[in-house]
Amino acid sequence: MQNYQQYQINVFGQKVGKALTSTSPKHFQSDILTGQSVRLIPICLDILKSNAFSHLWHAVESEPSHACWTYLPYSAFSFQIQLEQALKNNFGFVGSHHFLIEIDYKILGWIALINQRAEHAAIEIGNVYFSHQMKRSIAATEAVYLLLEACFEQGFRRVEWKCDDLNEPSRKAALRFGFQFEGIFRQDRISKGNNRNTAWFSMLDEEWQTIQKAYEAWLSPENFDENGQQKTRLQTV
Repeated sequence: MQNYQQYQINVFGQKVGKALTSTSPKHFQSDILTGQSVRLIPICLDILKSNAFSHLWHAVESEPSHACWTYLPYSAFSFQIQLEQALKNNFGFVGSHHFLIEIDYKILGWIALINQRAEHAAIEIGNVYFSHQMKRSIAATEAVYLLLEACFEQGFRRVEWKCDDLNEPSRKAALRFGFQFEGIFRQDRISKGNNRNTAWFSMLDEEWQTIQKAYEAWLSPENFDENGQQKTRLQTV
């Protein structure tokens, strides 16, 4: 029986969840996160005034297809000022922690921690934009790993991943990254005028140690050949 399934009997003879030794709120402390192939840099106004922002805008405006924006809560950016304003306002996600994704000194995407529920030590990885220059790359996987590592090191009990149920690439990514499917929230919201059923995935602190080892084995240089091709897939390590 896993920890989340354990229970105790209260004074009324009822089953209740296992008592916790600590119930203090968890507030994510944002900082630069550095991996082997990627850095996650918290968004700040100085970044938006630097060459880093120019690199990001180039990645955005050179997208070969606007299909990459379909399942995000905003449409493609037509002008640089639109992107700048979105970044300054955290894309409208209140209380979020947004990070720019730096690869080889170029900003090629963004990723965020959103919907923090401090009193329950839960948080969600969301608003993910991997530009066409970094999709299906080592850096994309490492970016998710760095956020997961930071969350669990800071004492979070649960990290969530949610997406439109029709967003097949995101659903597959969640499973590949080690999240477990929990179910569908039907008619969860209206997105761009369309109904959205939301697929929920999660990862728990008790699962992280095993998953972390899988990530570390996959990210090891020995797992890639001279052409950068993986030898062993992440979910099979």
